[in-house]
Amino acid sequence: MQKSTLDDAAINHKSLVEHIVEKIEQQIIDGMLKPGERIVEAALCQKLNISRSPLREACRILESQGYVVRVPRRGVFVAKVSPQEAEDICRIRANLESLATYLAVKKMDPQTLKTMKSLHRRMIKLARNGKVSEYYRLNLKFHKTLTSACQNKRLIQMIDTFVKQTGRYRVEVLSIPGRLKASIENHEKLIRSIEQGDAEQAELLRKNTILNNIPILSEKLIEEGSQT
Repeated sequence: MQKSTLDDAAINHKSLVEHIVEKIEQQIIDGMLKPGERIVEAALCQKLNISRSPLREACRILESQGYVVRVPRRGVFVAKVSPQEAEDICRIRANLESLATYLAVKKMDPQTLKTMKSLHRRMIKLARNGKVSEYYRLNLKFHKTLTSACQNKRLIQMIDTFVKQTGRYRVEVLSIPGRLKASIENHEKLIRSIEQGDAEQAELLRKNTILNNIPILSEKLIEEGSQT
């Protein structure tokens, strides 16, 4: 009986930490916590009604994902990304995701394609209403559905890490007039190539989509740097 109680406590602690990670991650993506801003433990603990132990554990996870950085004797800060770092991340992502896309199309099953089409239809509605944050979250699910179909766990983990490191900036990119429409068009081309079983075309489309965002993302980061 005691073992069960301890197991339940461990599960509850893990769930709490995961909840805190999601909360802080969303605040960073939504711009409520700005790049370079210090994470004030006392204030965040009070706001989320939690103790410092799970918050510190959550910050360690966020640090491993590239969302925050720990500065000795100063504390934890929301991570900044330089234009060069963003370009490096995008180039790595482009190659990893295009490889995963190629492998996924080769192994594509009807259910995966059905899920992608369903997400695509929902994103079209969000794009029409200009709901960028909601669109971004479904966009993540859309591409996660595709990359997961490659069935290469190590590759999927690597992609997830790089996706998170520039997530908050991609929300800003999607906010630029015309970007949601371009995203929808890219998804439609990708879906057509999958339907045709054209793995090479799908691979090229995914790679070029990511690489084409580099100049826009770099411009956003330069603007951000000039304001700090």
